[in-house]
Amino acid sequence: MNDKRNATKGWGVVTASGAEIWDAKPVFANKQITWKDKLKLIFYPKRFLLFRYIEKDFKKKCQEGSINIQNPYRILDVGCGTGSSVIDLKKMFGRQAEVIGIDVVGLQVDLAREKIKQHGVYAEASYFDGIQIPFSSRSFDAVYTSDVLGHVKDVRAWLSEISRVLKSNGILAMFTESKLGKHAYLRNYLMKRGLNTDPHQEFHISLYPKVVLKEFIESAGLEIVRMYTTVWAKFLIHPDELYPALQGQNKFFIFRKLNQFLYWLKKKAHPFSTAFCELFSLMEMLTVGRWVESQGYVVFGRKVKTNLDS
Repeated sequence: MNDKRNATKGWGVVTASGAEIWDAKPVFANKQITWKDKLKLIFYPKRFLLFRYIEKDFKKKCQEGSINIQNPYRILDVGCGTGSSVIDLKKMFGRQAEVIGIDVVGLQVDLAREKIKQHGVYAEASYFDGIQIPFSSRSFDAVYTSDVLGHVKDVRAWLSEISRVLKSNGILAMFTESKLGKHAYLRNYLMKRGLNTDPHQEFHISLYPKVVLKEFIESAGLEIVRMYTTVWAKFLIHPDELYPALQGQNKFFIFRKLNQFLYWLKKKAHPFSTAFCELFSLMEMLTVGRWVESQGYVVFGRKVKTNLDS
């Protein structure tokens, strides 16, 4: 295995220029995807659910005979980062799919292009201005986007652009950050006392509650098929995400000490603890995720047919 292919610059790392880099390894390391490779996806809960949603639509269109090598299934990754999801999607769907990633950070696009070459897949990564998606209307079967909406200044316009480039009944597979929901009891308790536990708070400029997100999505001409909240039990499952905020305080003695212990335990038992926590997160989403309002949502959407699509 080429070590260079597995090297990353980190997740949520701030560069000297002030840009936040999201650099992750693709889940699928080999050229041919086996059932074992697909099984790995359950330890990447958001990606597992979003990829499965796209896969279901892809298989349906294959059965209908509406896509083939000459007329491929087109997927756009909006906010592709350094290309890990572009690579995974291309490997997952093969020659019958065309996968294109776009991002607003030039360094990430450069890294994505290099990573695509290293993994030997035929896909594209391009820069865009974050305002207008540089593709014609109704040109994609699916849009995949994860951890992006919270960084967007004009969310309504951004969602309208996504809707514009989707074909009639094209699908949106999205994870979006959000404002703390009513069931995020502990984090709301800390927030009301002046402690924001979001480790990326300076970059999250557009956080909205669930009801507002739904209104934004639907007003863009997109139907919400299903919506799951993510990681309600974050204090227990992801103590590392709360660790910087809590350990920088003199207050909240009990919470600080408990967080310190959970952080140490998770690090000590890694990678088994990390795998368990991610699997727990998936189970949590699929059981209580449709009703609980915590922070962050996996959204399954579909473009509503209009007169233009007739």
